Order: sequence, then structure tokens, then C-alpha cells
Amino acid sequence: MRRTTAVAAGVAHLVGPGSLKVLNGHLAFAQTGQSPLRLDPTALTAVYCYGDVSLTGPAIEVLFRHEVPTAWFSPAGARCRGRLVRTDAPTTLTRICQHRVFARPEPRLEWAKLVVAGKMEAATVAARHFQRHGAATAGDLIARLSEYAARLPEIGSNEQLLGLEGAAASAWFDLFGRLFVAPWSFPGRVRRPPTDPLNALLSLGYTWLLGRATARAEARGYEIYLGGLHEYRAGRLSLSCDLIEPLRVPAVDRWAVARCGRLELTPDMLYPEENRGFRLLPKWFGRTLYSWESFWVNSNLEAELEGWLDRLNEILKRWDIPQPGEDSGPDDL
Repeated sequence: MRRTTAVAAGVAHLVGPGSLKVLNGHLAFAQTGQSPLRLDPTALTAVYCYGDVSLTGPAIEVLFRHEVPTAWFSPAGARCRGRLVRTDAPTTLTRICQHRVFARPEPRLEWAKLVVAGKMEAATVAARHFQRHGAATAGDLIARLSEYAARLPEIGSNEQLLGLEGAAASAWFDLFGRLFVAPWSFPGRVRRPPTDPLNALLSLGYTWLLGRATARAEARGYEIYLGGLHEYRAGRLSLSCDLIEPLRVPAVDRWAVARCGRLELTPDMLYPEENRGFRLLPKWFGRTLYSWESFWVNSNLEAELEGWLDRLNEILKRWDIPQPGEDSGPDDL
């Protein structure tokens, strides 16, 4: 069997221990004791590193030159430890516009409502899919989501909106739990820590989704710490959290249903931690990551994410009212 020595992929997932360097003018990643794999920087849209992955100075230079967002995650992918981001003066006006618009409650609430409406629509689409495949209670969920969506125009505050969003999420997870059979079970959504294998799988998928949303938002020049549905809190990626809400069901929940239903993923691939949480066994990490990445690509979810960034751009452009003497904003707004 011929060994693969080079790839041209949009997103590179580098699992450590290993190092990314430049060999003969090309990016090359090698795990400890393994032969290097060349990466085409012109094809890269993001690089995600898991565990002990080091970058040489020349490799960083290449990533900067090709504007490739790079992030480091914990070995199991559960936490983002940091990101490599270039300073890019042309995006300053984009961030000024975002701060100026989101300083006003009206456009912030409009964006938040749009996000929640998108989340309800995604759950409705999924429910109709599972209804066609025999989920008896899907019709009840569809009716409840329709009722919640009809109440959105009346919402006058972010607190009310969060309450409605929480009710919709709870209704969705009630159906979600009924879509699994042994050996899988779902006691309801539990986080920090996830106390069962399926919740751990969801948390892992949401972390991957958050990383993807953060990379694309930064690439478009947005301030990732300033959102609408998720208000500012020090250290929280509020805009990224906004962006993933309409994508949780199509990008993670439906992936879990599909892969667990076929037993491509099984509970014994995760193990209990001392903090009562669960974590994916290291030997299954690469396979699970590949499964999610393939689902993301095959479901054309990158276009969905870009669509939400376009919607954000439309709202910022419509609400931006520069002060006398100020520029109206960047050309791409």
C-alpha cells in the first residue's frame, strides 16, 4: 500500500506529539517518530492542533503569509488553549462597526432573535427528518417549535429571548434522547462535566464547532468576544457562541444520531474521569475527529456558517450610523 506523503485539505487537524515545520519550502507535519506529511498552505483554511504540537518559526511565517487561522486544543479536544492570530489593520473598521452597532440594544436584539429563529428552524428540519424515519413524538416537537417561533416578534428583551431559547432547546433534547437505543442512553443535556458518554460526545462536537466558528469569524475581521444573544463576559467567545447556536443540531446532534445509530461510535470508546465526567479514549480520538470532519464537509456546513456571517454583516451594515467625520466602515460591510 502506497504511503500518503502530501495532502491538500481545507482544515488540517494535527494530533500530537509532533511538530509542524517547513521542509524544502513546504509545510510538513510529523508525529514523533513518524515520517512527515506535507501540507499545501494555499489550500488551508485552518489548522487545529491537539496536545503537544509545536510550530517552528518558518512554519508560523508561512501560516501568517497565507492567513491561516491556527488554534491549540487540549489532547482530547475538549478545550481551546489558545490561537495564533495575525494583527490585520484592514479589519479594524469591521470591529469598530461591530462595537458601534452592538452598543445599541435594538440591533443586538435583532441579531439575537435571528440566531434563535435559526436554531428553532434547524431543530424543526431535523424533527421532520426523524419523523419521516419513524420518530413518533417528532410531530409534537414540530408543533411546539412553531408555537415558540410565533412568539419571537413579541420578545422585547434578551432575558425573555434566552428563556424562549431554553424552552426550545429542552423540547429538542426530549426528542433527541428518544432517537438512541442500547448501548447508548441519554439522561438529558448535562455539561461541565458531561456525566455520560453521549453528553461527552456532544460537548466534544460543540467544542470543534466553536473552534470552526471562531476561525471563520476572525478571518472575516469580527470581534469574537462581542455577541448579541450571548452578552459580553470576560473571556467568553460571545460572537462565536452566537454563531454556533443555529448549527448545533445540524453539525453535532445529527452527527451523533447518525454515527451512534450505526455503532460507528460506541460508549466504550469513552472513559470516566475523576471529576465524574467522561472523555474519549486517545486511541479513538483521530477516528472520531475524522468522522465529525467528514460529516461537516458532506453536509456542506461550511456554507451554512458563512451564511450566518453574511447575515451578521447585513445587520451591521444596515444599523451602522457613523459619527460626523468617521468612515462608514470597510468596503466588505
